[in-house]
Amino acid sequence: MKYIAIIITVLSFQINSFALSMTDLFEALKKQPVSKVDALQVREANVGVKSAKDALYPKLYLIGSYNHYNRPSSLRPVLPTETPTLLAEDKPLPFSKDITKVGVDLNFPIFVKSLYTIRDKAKLIKLSSKQKSRLNLIQREAKILGANASLNYLEYLKIALNEKRKSLLKMRKDIVLKVANGRAAPVALNKIDQSLNSIDIAKNKIDLSKNEISSLIETLTGIRVDKSIEFYQAKEIKKESIFALLPLKNLLKAKKVGLKAAKEALYPALFLNANYFKSYADGYNNDKSITTGFGTIGVKLVMPLYDRSKYTHIQKARVAYEKERAILAKTKNELLVKAKELENDINLLKRSEELTKKSIKNQKELLKVAKVAFKNERMSEEEYLRYEDKLSSLRATLAQVKAKKWQDLAQLAVIYGNDLEGVVR
Repeated sequence: MKYIAIIITVLSFQINSFALSMTDLFEALKKQPVSKVDALQVREANVGVKSAKDALYPKLYLIGSYNHYNRPSSLRPVLPTETPTLLAEDKPLPFSKDITKVGVDLNFPIFVKSLYTIRDKAKLIKLSSKQKSRLNLIQREAKILGANASLNYLEYLKIALNEKRKSLLKMRKDIVLKVANGRAAPVALNKIDQSLNSIDIAKNKIDLSKNEISSLIETLTGIRVDKSIEFYQAKEIKKESIFALLPLKNLLKAKKVGLKAAKEALYPALFLNANYFKSYADGYNNDKSITTGFGTIGVKLVMPLYDRSKYTHIQKARVAYEKERAILAKTKNELLVKAKELENDINLLKRSEELTKKSIKNQKELLKVAKVAFKNERMSEEEYLRYEDKLSSLRATLAQVKAKKWQDLAQLAVIYGNDLEGVVR
């Protein structure tokens, strides 16, 4: 077990040592079971189209049967003039109590309007399924990008805390000397130690959050990412149409066509039917074996005068259509508002990023002044710590703004159907 643990550790180190890119994660995503499920759903929709088309083809069956009757029954129709001739020649009449038949039966829908409409519905469901599969892929790409941005934010937050900790440790050395010389009370050390402990607690929380995010990325891609991957925006988001609505639009069309098909089930239907059977039996008049063939061909017109289930089916199809239309309207309104919100947010976040960078620069200068003032005992310990906290807070804000900007960009890509594999590098 010890050697196995060592091997796993070495392999994990080697995997993480490779320079991963966002493209690597996106490609790995496509090979995961969750993506295969989408591919199977598209295949299922393809089979649905094939099944709808199959209903338009002839059906040919091979049939064999054996029947026992309580009185002699005919193997085939017999002409009135044929019976005397058969009796005169002592031939078996085509009647028997035990009849075996073997033959073929052909059925062909010459015109059944609803079958063509059902085929059109299946095609729309197939198209919707393809679009939904693509949308699901982009949504998962957005999750990966957002998770990586969060990982990057936590790393910057930890760097900010480490910088603060480094500064406080240097300050602590000065306080230790002051306490030893009687120039500062021992409680001053307690305050510094408390601040250092708070930093360690915050860093531990960050590590817990990083582990959770790394697990999310691993779930989606099968790759463990413990350190954020560097990336940049390669091209702008194309905002031609709201792609996220397309699967719902085509599904609504399918529901509408389904309602049409339900109504068309009340239309007359024309079928071709043909069969041929070979019958085997012993004639009832002399028990001699007889073999005879008989076939028919014809057309059949079927019109439902009253079938309550068909009217109920129409009602169900209408409710399904109205429900899907309401879902589309609701989703459309939500996505339009969300797209505007995200576009405004991205612009505001870019401005916030610039302002925060300026604030960090100014705060660094102020912290330098505060360090000198504290060293010369012109500033209290509490006041100095506030300068440290302010700089740490600004650094965290900058990292958070950057992460939020990437997360908003990913959501916008989902709405407009932009494959993130081409948007970021």
